[in-house]
Amino acid sequence: MTIESTEKDETVAGTIFPEATVKTDAIDRIHAPSREEFTREYVYKRKPAIITGLMDSWPAMERWSLDYFREHFGDLDIHANLQRLDNELILGNVGGFRGMKLSALLDEIEKNTDDNRAYYLRAYPVHRMVEHFPGLADDYDLPDLAPNWADIRFKANWRTGTVNPAKLLGLYLAKTFLNRGGGKGAPRETVSSRVAAVMFVGSKGTVTPFHSDGMQTAAYLSQVVGRKRCYFVSPDQHEKLYPRPFRRQFGMAQVDYRRPDLTRHPRFKDVVVEETVLHPGETLYVPSGYWHAIEAMDTSISYSHQIVGEDNALGWLTCIPERYLAQMYFKSQGGLRNVTGAKDWDDWA
Repeated sequence: MTIESTEKDETVAGTIFPEATVKTDAIDRIHAPSREEFTREYVYKRKPAIITGLMDSWPAMERWSLDYFREHFGDLDIHANLQRLDNELILGNVGGFRGMKLSALLDEIEKNTDDNRAYYLRAYPVHRMVEHFPGLADDYDLPDLAPNWADIRFKANWRTGTVNPAKLLGLYLAKTFLNRGGGKGAPRETVSSRVAAVMFVGSKGTVTPFHSDGMQTAAYLSQVVGRKRCYFVSPDQHEKLYPRPFRRQFGMAQVDYRRPDLTRHPRFKDVVVEETVLHPGETLYVPSGYWHAIEAMDTSISYSHQIVGEDNALGWLTCIPERYLAQMYFKSQGGLRNVTGAKDWDDWA
């Protein structure tokens, strides 16, 4: 494994955090790590990283564009996020959502010249796209550096030396629920569904405000087109982001990090933010529980899927009861769509 030097991208404006401490060299950029090295140094230590070399053979790097998506997926019905960047930006309040064909959204992305508006297909399920156009499955691979019990291509194992019977039982239950049929071949759309693979297509300026991924999962974000600026806040600082209820389930921060109101959110001034830029051909690893916000610096296409393994399986398991409580809570708030923008519960990632 080679750890590359981390350099700030000088082609864009610097950080926008006047009230917080920002580190621009804290995220390792590593090339072609082995599974053992990556698991030891990043998965079990819960450190974010940018990985190079994983996408070098992806046909998507040559094929994916707005025209490609228009040709193969233009007639898909989607729920588009129409963002107003001059308003408060917190998850659940990032503009409106409108049902439309994907081709209509791509048209809006191409013609947008308003710096205060952005257009986004956010977290669209990849298995639905593969079912619509099976050829998509040939365009990309499924990164598997981190042991992923949700990926039924591989047998789920653990290496823990614990003798705690409660922990052993929890790991056994999580492994059983996640990895039914482990070690057997499966169609790509089935694997994509199980690992909650999603696609992001958007204009320059799209924002996903600070959040941590649901059900305590980790995630890959593979960047195909454009660049994204990524901000991270470690899990031990969650109180400085003022999370909404059920933070382990959804992790939705209530502070607008671009325009923090320190009267309402005074702890935010003490937060330490780690910043980096994700380039085409690079994969971002986001550990379980890590808070992150992401901004598109260009028109952007990204692929992502979730990870559950030995390090976060107990957290995932204990989130299952909370998930049902969260469903009740969001229903009381007008439904999942009104709070997160997801088309339905299975679209939320």
